[in-house]
Amino acid sequence: MPWRRDALTGADTLVLRRLSHLDGDTLSSLVEYGRSALGDSALDEWLLPVVAACGWLYVGIVGDEIVGAAEVIRCRGEKELYLEGFYIRPAFQGQGLGGRLLALVMAELAREGHERITATRDPANVAAARLYQAAGFSGSRLLRGYYGPGRDRLLVSARLGGRP
Repeated sequence: MPWRRDALTGADTLVLRRLSHLDGDTLSSLVEYGRSALGDSALDEWLLPVVAACGWLYVGIVGDEIVGAAEVIRCRGEKELYLEGFYIRPAFQGQGLGGRLLALVMAELAREGHERITATRDPANVAAARLYQAAGFSGSRLLRGYYGPGRDRLLVSARLGGRP
C-alpha cells in the first residue's frame, strides 16, 4: 500500500486511497476492522464490495497499515451524499487520525463537485459528536428507532468545500 513520510518530522503521513474493487484479503481485513470499531453496525462482506463499486470507499493509510475507512453512498440528489460508515481502528484511535481522515474525505468529495454530506451517530458517542462538530457538521435531529427498537441515532450534515 502507498505511504509517505513527512519531510519535516519523519513521521508517517495519513494517505487517502479510494478503493473501487476489493480483493479477498482486503475485503476480509476491512470487515474485521469495521467490526472491531463499529460492532454489528459495520458493513459486511456483502455490502462493502457494493459500496466500493457503486459508491465511495476510502481508506486511510499510515505506513503500510489501513488505520480507518469511510463508506459513502449517494443520497437523494446528485450532489448529496450519505456517510454510511466511518471509523478509525481502535489501535489507532486518540491520535487525531479521525479528524484528518474525515477532512481528507470531505475535501476529495468537494473536489468531485458534491455539495453536502449527511451522517448519523449514536447519541451517546461523545467522540463522534466532537469529530463531526469539528468537521463542520451541524444539526442533531433525533431519529428514534432508526436501526430498530432502542437504536436511536442523531442526524447531522455538513456542506462540502465551504459552499453556502
